[in-house]
Amino acid sequence: MVEARVGVKVSDDRQTVTIEIGSTAGPSHPVGLDLKQLTKLIQLLGQARSRMVEGSQKLPLDGRTVETVIEPPWYVQVASIDGSLLAFDHPSYGPLAFAIPREDVVRIVRILNEHLTLPAGHPAKPS
Repeated sequence: MVEARVGVKVSDDRQTVTIEIGSTAGPSHPVGLDLKQLTKLIQLLGQARSRMVEGSQKLPLDGRTVETVIEPPWYVQVASIDGSLLAFDHPSYGPLAFAIPREDVVRIVRILNEHLTLPAGHPAKPS
């Protein structure tokens, strides 16, 4: 596979983004996108990534560094499965929703209840 060079620049008015993709040996090809188009591209890339990791082992998140978003808009409802739907509006990826089975909901609620027993502002390690 050819080495790729990728560049991303948000316009000064933050209304568009220019993405340039090209090989390291050749010219890049700039494409301008508005927010709707960029969101669609992110969704398509996410779907492609999902297909690429399909069937591979899901690694635990414990001890890993993950991108953290402070106070995202969120929503919870009963899911069509026996469990809950938990949705967040991620500033980088847009709205994301997770259908969480009942057994995992029970575990999450237990952990969150344990967190609520800690004094406010307690710097405990996140679970």
